[in-house]
Amino acid sequence: MKIKAIINEEISHFVNESDTNYWYHGTPDNREIIKNGFQLKKGITSYISNPQKYFELQKNMKIARSNGNEKQYFDLLDQAGKLDKQLTYNKPIYFTNSQTVARTYADEKRAFDYQNSISSIIKVIIDDNGNILTIPAYGESFRGIKVDIVKKALNENGISDEITNKYLSMFANYINKNNTITSETLSIIAQLLKFDIIDVIGVLDSYHGGNIKSTIRIVFDPNRIKIVN
Repeated sequence: MKIKAIINEEISHFVNESDTNYWYHGTPDNREIIKNGFQLKKGITSYISNPQKYFELQKNMKIARSNGNEKQYFDLLDQAGKLDKQLTYNKPIYFTNSQTVARTYADEKRAFDYQNSISSIIKVIIDDNGNILTIPAYGESFRGIKVDIVKKALNENGISDEITNKYLSMFANYINKNNTITSETLSIIAQLLKFDIIDVIGVLDSYHGGNIKSTIRIVFDPNRIKIVN
């Protein structure tokens, strides 16, 4: 009977871990969330307003520098600077379908006021009526998502190569040398393309590094989030 109870407990744990009706948010300090719920926060980022012209200017700047033409170089630099614009976006809110992953983020030592903080895993239901960008990223790290995977996912979600390349070019300065982008940059592009939610499926993630596989759900509108515990 004891062995049967252990097996049932393990089965129950597996079901809870993979139940996509609920999502989990690990936090080092839950006091603000419990009091006010998840709140909309804004971020500001720069982007290249005309990528084609910008990269042409970059090419000509390189030529001017190699020729020692400082006047032309700084004139081109000034033109390139005028293409650098700013926009405001909704800061992403992160959830996982794995309590194990969420638990790695629920460390009170990460909190600003760690002595009074209350760490917890917050269980929620998310209204997923809307436009969801699904990104199969099996075995990849959430710390840096490969651009090729993002391109493929956008194509499969109805975004053309032309539009995909345009938006990636707008944020070319945020693409890492290993051809990956952060979830923050991905979230900005997704919002510009009118997606409401991103699901990154089978990705490796934890607070200390990408070593636990789960689905990460990124939400932009806190009104979609309902706390259930």
